[in-house]
Amino acid sequence: MHSRRLILSLLAASPFLPLARAGAAPIDPTSPDLPQVTSLIQGAIRRHRLDGVAAVAHHRGKVLYRGYFGTIGPGTAIQVASASKWVAGLVIMALVGQGKLRLDLTLGQAGLVASGPASAITLAQLMSHTSALSAIGPIRQDRRYPTPTAAAKGLAEMDLIGQPGQVFAYAGVSMQVAAYLAEQAGGADWNSLFRRLIADPLGLSPVCRWGDQWGVAGGLIASPDDYERILLLITRQGLTQDERRLLPPDLFPAMEHDRIGTAERREQPDAADAMKGYGIGLWCEAIEGDGSCPIISSPGAFGTWPRIDRGRDLSILLMVKSRLPRVVDDWKSIIRALTLAAGG
Repeated sequence: MHSRRLILSLLAASPFLPLARAGAAPIDPTSPDLPQVTSLIQGAIRRHRLDGVAAVAHHRGKVLYRGYFGTIGPGTAIQVASASKWVAGLVIMALVGQGKLRLDLTLGQAGLVASGPASAITLAQLMSHTSALSAIGPIRQDRRYPTPTAAAKGLAEMDLIGQPGQVFAYAGVSMQVAAYLAEQAGGADWNSLFRRLIADPLGLSPVCRWGDQWGVAGGLIASPDDYERILLLITRQGLTQDERRLLPPDLFPAMEHDRIGTAERREQPDAADAMKGYGIGLWCEAIEGDGSCPIISSPGAFGTWPRIDRGRDLSILLMVKSRLPRVVDDWKSIIRALTLAAGG
């Protein structure tokens, strides 16, 4: 593992390595060659003048594809925007697994709201955008509620946009409140909890942390190697690649269960129109009759798209420094090509 990572780091840093838009693809030498996927990535780079792309896929426990293009290598720090939400969900579920939090814990029980409809808001609703708390954008959120503590203290001034559990509004304030509950339960600040519960046991790099913008719902910085390790942990339902049990397996069905149901969709990004539901920090691209989500993802506004297809045992990670609306059609084509390469 160390030798492969060293080779990839040298490849990514080499001044003699041609950029993918010039026709060369710095693919991991251990990766299978999938020319159609490489061609699609190169086409997206040329079309949108991208600085680089990281593309990684695993199928049935083996590498299906791993390529780093242009200026993005395995250790490049990238702001993943809303791909942060899935990782935030992992931190919350780790505390649930330890018995320090419950998904049905209410703000009233936590002592944050004394009475009224907001007192019945649950942790699960906070993490699935169904709490009916104010759905403000990330810039305004940074000004008013830059920290979990600020969001918790601001609960008294927040107007509900509907009945908790009956509206879906995709935003970040509710996750800031959930992070405050996590900090209180875990006895540490959010980044320290992340390092202790997820990052350090997985061997993630020091660059992988929450920055000072966009809150818990959008502020994670991670390298492709970091996020690949996180995605594989989720794919393996809490098992690390060296077979260590980091999280209980029964956490994942609860996490990957649609929480929207019949709630009114009030606020969501345009790219989410095709999404069928939402779980704990993740989108459900498909939903079974029992509410389980066999295809889950968490696309971010800057172009990072992690995705797991449970039925095919296929995980895909696409990372770029761009805007998702620019590349979303290209990303869908790459996902289709990787799915076909995995056997359809």
